[in-house]
Amino acid sequence: MTALGLLSLTVIFVFSGVSKLLSLPDFRTTIERLQMPAGRSPIVPVLICAAEIAAGAGLLFSGSRMYAQIAIFIMLAGFGFAVYQAKVVRKQEIVCSCFGSWSSETLGMSTVVKIGLLGLLNVLLSIFSESVDFWSLPAQEVVLTVLSAIGVAVLALVVLNYYTLAQLHPRREE
Repeated sequence: MTALGLLSLTVIFVFSGVSKLLSLPDFRTTIERLQMPAGRSPIVPVLICAAEIAAGAGLLFSGSRMYAQIAIFIMLAGFGFAVYQAKVVRKQEIVCSCFGSWSSETLGMSTVVKIGLLGLLNVLLSIFSESVDFWSLPAQEVVLTVLSAIGVAVLALVVLNYYTLAQLHPRREE
C-alpha cells in the first residue's frame, strides 16, 4: 500500500510539473495573479515546475524520499497560503491551471480540499510507511503498482474536470 501511495504522489507531482512546463505562460499568469513573492521573475515558474518534478521523482528513491516529502510539504503549504491570501484576504477570483492546460479551475474550497488531501497523504506516508525499495520489487508488482498509481491520478483528473465542468454549466431546473 505504501508503494501505491508513493507512486500516486510521484505521478501527480511529476505530471503537474511537466504539464505546467508545457503551458508555462498560463502558469506564469497564475503566479502573477496570486501575487507570490518574486512572481514576476521569469525563472520562478520554471523553478517551481522543476521542484515538483524533482520532488515527485525523489519519492522513488529511499535516499531522497525524506527530502522529497519535505519539499512536497513546503510546496503544498506555500500554495495553500497563496490560495488563502488570494481568496480570503484579497477576495480574488483566480483561475488556476494546477495541471497546466489539462485543467483549469477557479481557486476555492475544492482547491483547499485537494491541497489538504495531498498533504495528508504525504504526512501519512512519512509517518506510517515502511521502507519501500521500488528497484527490488518483483516486476509484476512494480507494473501493477505503476498502473494503479496512474489510474488514481487519471481518476482524480476526471473528477476534477467533472467538478469544474459542473461549476461552469450549472444544471437548469425545468
